[in-house]
Amino acid sequence: MEITKQNGNICFAEKEHIYWDQTNPNAKYVSVTTLIHSFTQPFDKEFWSAYKALEKILDAESWKILKKELLQTKKFTKEILSNYDVQEIEFNKVQQDILDDWQQENFKSCERGTKIHAELENSMYEMGANVTLKKFGVGGTFTCEKNRTALDLENGVYPEYLISYESPDGILRIAGQIDLLVKRGNKVIIMDWKGLPLNTNIPTPDGFKLLKDLKEGDIIYDKDGNFTKILHKSEIHNNPCYKIIFDNGDEIVADHEHRWEISFKTQPSSKWHGEYRQEVMTTEQIANYLKQIKDKKTSYNIPKILNAKPIKTNNIDLPIDPYVLGCWLGDGSKQCGIITNETNNVLGEIQRRGYTLGNDISGENRTSSYTILGIYSALKQLNLINNKHIPEQYIFKASYEQRLDLLRGLMDTDGYYNPKRKRFVMETSQEWQCYDFIKLLGSLGIKATKFDIIKKLNGKEFHEYSINFSTLSLNPFLMRNQNIEFPIKDKCSFRNIESVELCETIPTQCLEVDSPSHTFLCTEKFIVTHNTNKKIDLKGGFNTQTKSTAKMQYPLNTLDDCNYMHYTMQLSTYAWMINKLFGFEIEDLILVHFDHNGNKTVYHLDYLEKEVENMLKFHKKNLLKEIQRNKRVPIEY
Repeated sequence: MEITKQNGNICFAEKEHIYWDQTNPNAKYVSVTTLIHSFTQPFDKEFWSAYKALEKILDAESWKILKKELLQTKKFTKEILSNYDVQEIEFNKVQQDILDDWQQENFKSCERGTKIHAELENSMYEMGANVTLKKFGVGGTFTCEKNRTALDLENGVYPEYLISYESPDGILRIAGQIDLLVKRGNKVIIMDWKGLPLNTNIPTPDGFKLLKDLKEGDIIYDKDGNFTKILHKSEIHNNPCYKIIFDNGDEIVADHEHRWEISFKTQPSSKWHGEYRQEVMTTEQIANYLKQIKDKKTSYNIPKILNAKPIKTNNIDLPIDPYVLGCWLGDGSKQCGIITNETNNVLGEIQRRGYTLGNDISGENRTSSYTILGIYSALKQLNLINNKHIPEQYIFKASYEQRLDLLRGLMDTDGYYNPKRKRFVMETSQEWQCYDFIKLLGSLGIKATKFDIIKKLNGKEFHEYSINFSTLSLNPFLMRNQNIEFPIKDKCSFRNIESVELCETIPTQCLEVDSPSHTFLCTEKFIVTHNTNKKIDLKGGFNTQTKSTAKMQYPLNTLDDCNYMHYTMQLSTYAWMINKLFGFEIEDLILVHFDHNGNKTVYHLDYLEKEVENMLKFHKKNLLKEIQRNKRVPIEY
């Protein structure tokens, strides 16, 4: 056999996937992955391929009935085909196609995994004495030397490290390869590469809906403003939660595993200076990264979430012209809709759009106060009489141009431009206007910063809100401030993440969507967040007989039978071997998962030392039984 990897006397042949001792060819080693797989529940390929085939062939009503029966019995018989009038030839073809797809998918995964491993291993060697692992949440600089097996570097990384263990009595022998062993003094980190709260508001075409009320098949928005369908909702979790605070004061709570599309500005020395590189990170990973960076004022060190694009909708017929409605809403202190402005241009634009104006009859002695006549019935239809707000259809149904018109009506009558700070400002004492204005900006892909100001008038305190925002080229005014020079410095197209801190645990759920970018929008601010990672199953499948998640086999029957736990046991076994052989302390176990689109997710796993020892003890007991059985086999002459 051709040796692919060797450490001391222990060799590995990749083609045969066999470990052996050169000095003792009879010494059999079991691979760690094979050992752990022996404690998983067997996968019934024939049943599940039949299940998937019937799901494709049958109509929805028939499948709904049969699905329940199949999941309860976990048995497929040919009688089912005749009961549901399914031709056996058709069934066999669909089933074989599914089996072929599975085989092809497995081949692609293996091929992709080999490519990822090779690329990462080579990149480590190329960095030499300057290996950094910050993107995986590990600080410091490390040395990597090709073909070095001695764990004697003070700060070293060892890609594809072959590790083996033999019990003192020679009965138990296990071996495996750690994708990346990181040594920092007397501590080691073992890494392996693998191929939101319920009350969070989610923007939908029908307005904001709570995450808990959404269901699979519902339509929401992705980061490009496109419609995207919810493919899957996770179970409700009670995981550790963090509060993320952004530079504009926005806050959001997410659990430690929730994923985010994070952007980093390229450094000045880079030829791509000024551009962004994207990285998918969990909430916990962002928290760890922020704890490690010393310079939090330099832009390229700070994790950012880029603004979403404006949501994409078509022009619709609206009861009131959006610009005119914006002007009517603009004076937040008035429920009757009196327009006061220092320029006649706004009034002229309202008239140009087919509306008539009347003098103010409120008795406030304002020489330039007007009311818009003839729109009472439309205002009543929109429930705006003595109830000022932006109707949802103007935010979620109206087109980008119509929403921009609404914004310009608001800004022309109640906003201003601060040339010193290069910010657009809307000030209001009305809470509804503050929050509806921020929602409108979010639907247009604009980040807003809200300031709460306490003012005094005639000895009495009152609350005022100041909403600041800026844009790269969009002028939010139509009839005023037309001489603004663009572009304004780019501090408006992203949110800097300032802090991520542990907070009280609350129930959370994750969504999986069909967007090509794997993103969707959340909160009233339309913040971009990331898809659920469906390739790493965090829970075992539901067992209809036990009414609980499926568990691994004894003695690991307290662990969910899912790939997340399989990987946790794999890395924990490597950690146990390292500790037994060298006495190093285990600092962290890290699983880095790359999906089929190249997105990366980092998981920090628990060290299941007790479970590893129980597994090895049970395995050794079975080996001893096998030895005893072999001794009792009669010798044939």
